[in-house]
Amino acid sequence: MSQADKIITRTCQPNEIIFRQGDPGRHMYLILNGSVEIYKTIGTTRQLISRLGTGEIFGELGLLTNAPRCATAAALETTRLIMVSDRLFHHALVNNQLPIVKPLTRQLAQRLKETEALLEESRHRVRVLEYELGSLHQSRQSDGRTSGR
Repeated sequence: MSQADKIITRTCQPNEIIFRQGDPGRHMYLILNGSVEIYKTIGTTRQLISRLGTGEIFGELGLLTNAPRCATAAALETTRLIMVSDRLFHHALVNNQLPIVKPLTRQLAQRLKETEALLEESRHRVRVLEYELGSLHQSRQSDGRTSGR
């Protein structure tokens, strides 16, 4: 069995970077204990995506899409991880041999629901802002303060 076919454990210290935004996705991770923060860096701003704890999975999108990491993962405290290589992950998926598939599917479905809820909340905010801007515009027109005068 090659190194890529083995499940490896890793212990991370507080603030240790597990992977960086833009890195290739070579492993997915299961948190045995501890916690991890997932964040994006946009310009100089650090935007928190999520905080994960024991039993949660992360890094799977890189394996599923073969795209570079879209965020950075860092340990928040001493954290023990199981690392599953892309090769082992894909082999196990094809052969239905990875016991992590069911919890992974459940977690992906939960993330999709959370994303849909955030999207709906954003749509609602946009509708409210559009209404407020429309009301403000109408108020200015009725006061004779239209732009262009």
